[in-house]
Amino acid sequence: MPTGLAYLREIGMKVVNDEVLKISLPTITETIDAGQVSIFNAYVSKYWPPVEYQLDLVAPNTFTWAMAKMHIRASGEFEARLNGALLLPSVPIRGMFEALLGHISLTISVRLLRSTSGAPKVQSAFCKSQIGYVDLNVRNTGVLTDFFINSFKAFIIANFKPMVEQRMCQMIEKIINHDMNDILSTMPLKVRINENNLDIIGQTFGIAEPQPLSQFSNRGARNLTLLNFVNQLRERNLILDFSILSEPFISHGTILMKNKGEISWRGLGGTPFYPPNIQIPQAHGVHMVEFYGTDYIANSLLYHAYRQKYMDVTVGPESSKQLRDVLQTTCGAGFCIGEFLGALGEQYPNREVEVRFSARRAPIMVFVEGRARFRLHGHMDMYVRPSNASQVKLQIIRADSTMTANVNLWIEQASIYGNASIENLDFKLIESRIRDVDQSVFADLGLFGAEFLEKLLTEILQMGLVMPTMKGVVLKSPKLTIHERYLLVQTYFKLDERYAEKLIQGAVRQTLINVG
Repeated sequence: MPTGLAYLREIGMKVVNDEVLKISLPTITETIDAGQVSIFNAYVSKYWPPVEYQLDLVAPNTFTWAMAKMHIRASGEFEARLNGALLLPSVPIRGMFEALLGHISLTISVRLLRSTSGAPKVQSAFCKSQIGYVDLNVRNTGVLTDFFINSFKAFIIANFKPMVEQRMCQMIEKIINHDMNDILSTMPLKVRINENNLDIIGQTFGIAEPQPLSQFSNRGARNLTLLNFVNQLRERNLILDFSILSEPFISHGTILMKNKGEISWRGLGGTPFYPPNIQIPQAHGVHMVEFYGTDYIANSLLYHAYRQKYMDVTVGPESSKQLRDVLQTTCGAGFCIGEFLGALGEQYPNREVEVRFSARRAPIMVFVEGRARFRLHGHMDMYVRPSNASQVKLQIIRADSTMTANVNLWIEQASIYGNASIENLDFKLIESRIRDVDQSVFADLGLFGAEFLEKLLTEILQMGLVMPTMKGVVLKSPKLTIHERYLLVQTYFKLDERYAEKLIQGAVRQTLINVG
């Protein structure tokens, strides 16, 4: 069995074993040939976990959970209305009961499906429960009724055992086919891309409050800090849609689920292109989980960021410590743009330079073997800012630019880091109000700009971007590799057992309310 499923089996069994004793059993009423039997206020007083258990995956979409040699002792209140020769019709017999169910075996098969909304869906395929023996004891009912109960004990046990066996599977099938699907139908299929610790499961099982998709900060471009550009982009109202595209599929002992992976403005979709067709290889190695993400995820983000003008930025000396001295018309001890661009320093001395950048088309990122290639077509307007009240801001240059860069990425703990190298940076001058600046002079700006942007992009990537994870799941030793049109993250993981216990409690609370 794959290590991820084996781990989930062990953790799942441990959490279930811990939670069984905390379950309050529902009121159960059954009609039998001799009358009617009800139990209420029942609870599990002692539990012996199954000695044997296993989880099997069966193609194309079924998993089977089998447990054997399990024992349960339940206590509670008892009422029987027995009709017979020795009892008056419908005379109630009340008391306390204690039942020992021994050598229980349970086999459940469940199909994994996709709902019409793209949420996960489950369907009971098979259920069989067997109870090796039942020992039933009823007390505190009075001498006369105790006598009759003991007289009919064998009869009650004979009816109680098949009733419980049938009732167990009926309850399980109801939970799977109805209650679980009602819960799964509430699973949020769209999340904000600024979430680092997604509590999708907690929201689904009612232990966490749903987060509205409309709560975003909307920082202005004027206050942009270049080093925080990526994190600030995540604060925009861009939504990831991860609804399931097709039925989950089981192959070679692994579960494969294909999700949409589209990032769009407010989650409305409308991306005018499709994901690339890739061949996902069979899972191999010892990792618990493998995540394949195509460059469609990045490109849908870039497209909608472009459409909403989130790529448009205003850059000044305050935007980066590297730009503090560079974007000046008069140079101090170091280099500045005033010395490089013709007569800029002479025409406009002691002024700050402001650059307004806008994307001319949606940027493109393509994953190739070992790296990502990024291309950006932009338009640049350059201004000199006033240094006193008598001056005004003046536009001095209009130009178009094209940048191609190579990006390397890797994972350290739960953050993604990288570096960048500029392959080329071209500028096309459209208009200049600076003397001695023409296309040949302006083209040389690409040499300086490439070196500067390479350092800036690398510094941004070196800050690290926290990889979103599920709440309650801790990634262990993740590994990231980039391939032709997709990236692969392989990782081990560890579950927070306390969080898993809360999930079980939430699931039990929602599913057992109406069972009876």
